[in-house]
Parts: sequence; C-alpha cells; structure tokens
Amino acid sequence: MPKNFILARNATLRQLQVFECIGRKQSFTKAAEELHLTQPTVSMQVKKLSEVLDVKLFEQVGRQVYLTESGSYLYESAKKILAELSNTEEQINRVKGLAGGSVKFSVISTSQYFVPRIIQGFMASYPNVSVYMQVGNRENLVQRIIENKDDFYILGQPPEGLNVESFQLAENPLAFVVNSKHPLAKKKKLTLEDVKYEPFLMREKGSGIRTHIENVFAEEDFVPNVKMVMGGNESIRLGLLQNLGISVASLPTLVEDIENGNLSILDVKGFPIMRHWYLVYPKGKTFSIATEKLVELLKTEVKELYKWV
Repeated sequence: MPKNFILARNATLRQLQVFECIGRKQSFTKAAEELHLTQPTVSMQVKKLSEVLDVKLFEQVGRQVYLTESGSYLYESAKKILAELSNTEEQINRVKGLAGGSVKFSVISTSQYFVPRIIQGFMASYPNVSVYMQVGNRENLVQRIIENKDDFYILGQPPEGLNVESFQLAENPLAFVVNSKHPLAKKKKLTLEDVKYEPFLMREKGSGIRTHIENVFAEEDFVPNVKMVMGGNESIRLGLLQNLGISVASLPTLVEDIENGNLSILDVKGFPIMRHWYLVYPKGKTFSIATEKLVELLKTEVKELYKWV
C-alpha cells in the first residue's frame, strides 16, 4: 500500500476529532470533558492514531501538553477536514430544510429568562428540529465564539476584537434591587452614598454585568461593601429574597419577584443603567434554514416580551 494512503485508510474520523480537540485544548482532560468521553478512551484514540502514522503526536512537559512537529502538521489538516465536514452537514441540513437538522446556540445567563419562551413557540412550529442551548457568563461565551462552537450567541455586549456580526435585540436595564422588607425599599431619591455601607451581593468574575457595574462604580468613585460573590442571576435572586444584602441586577430576570412585591427597585440617582442583549455570530457564518427561522423569531419577538421595561 502506498504510504500516502496509510492515514486515509487506517485513521478514523473519531480519532481525528479527539486529536483536534486535544490540540486545541492542550489537555487530554479538557478534551475528554468536551467530547463526553473518559480520559482513557481519549488516550487510546490518540495512541491508535500515533500507531497508524508511526510518529509521536504529543509531548508532555509537566502538566502541559504540546504538539510535536508531526502533530502540528496533522492538527492543521484535521481542523480543515472537520470544518469541511461541518460545512457539508450544514448544506445537507439546508437541503433537508425544516424536516430535520438542529440549531445550537449559547446565551448569557440573563437571557435564559426569555429565550425559552421563544424556543417553545419555535419547537411547536418545527417539531423535527433539535434545539441545543448552552448557558454561561460572558467569559464562557466569548471563548465559545473563538472556538466556533455554536450557530449564534446572545450576549450583553458584542465582543471586541472578534470578527462578528451583531444585532441589538432588546433593552436590559440594571438597577439596585433589595428585599421589599429592607429599610431602604420605601425611600426615595437615594444616592450611592446612601447605599455605601449596605452588604452588596456581587456577580462572579467573568460576568458581563459585573464588569459593567464595576466600570460604572469606578466612574463614580464608588466602592461597594461586597458581602458575597455569587455565581449567576439565580443565586443573586435567592440572596435578595433571603434579605442577605442589596445588588445591582438585570430587572428582566427579577420581574416576577418585583411584580409580586417580594423585591423592590431602589430609587438611586443614576439608575437604572441601560444595557442591551445582542445576537452575535461570526462573519461569514452559514446558517441552516432552521437557524435562520429561529434568528428571525428572536429578532422580532424579544422586544415584544419586554415592553414593560
């Protein structure tokens, strides 16, 4: 058998997928997590691929994994092969139309409160389309954009320095919120000085909301009395309901608790501050017909959901 046929005839696509993921993540463990495989399985797939080519593909220095020179050549080819297969699958799904296919997207945690309502209508109209939604903070989503993991993304601000298209979906006001039993809940015309010593519930690092309010506070030379750092909007919501402190939060994520009187918006000078949700995708991204339909729904229906703001 000619040598230049050895790889094509003996390597499997699964081996190339595992190899590419390890090369991209520079970690067997992270690759196993992403591919939902055990680490021994990942190691075995790479071992078999190395045996096919009779070369070493990775070298490990301490805990860090690096591509060898041969591995680097294969990595570039594997990326192209897998990308081409992904594009082919998209084209086939377009031919299939809405009789099948899938839509995969990631959203910032604040938007998970409205997106499911739109997905529900979409899935009722197109029952044969599979929908996959990932929820994370801004840092997570920016990394997924870099790695081209999804069809599109919903963020609080388009990422800088990345070649993306963006569309403003709706307003997302941020305001000081407290438990309605808190002494400040009924007071009017407050200033930042009035809330300076109140226990403050802060979002986790990597959160777009945290970054934004930290910038606003820095402009006002205001340092909050951070009592707790909490991961996610739901944790902030529960902390407010337990009267653990005050917070600056996305109002649409708390609308039910505000309307039923459990939480109150503080009347603080300069607030609410207005943010927006954006639909983002890499420039040149090819959408399936199903993805196009869901994107159209998001663009037209999100603003209708939050006319109360």
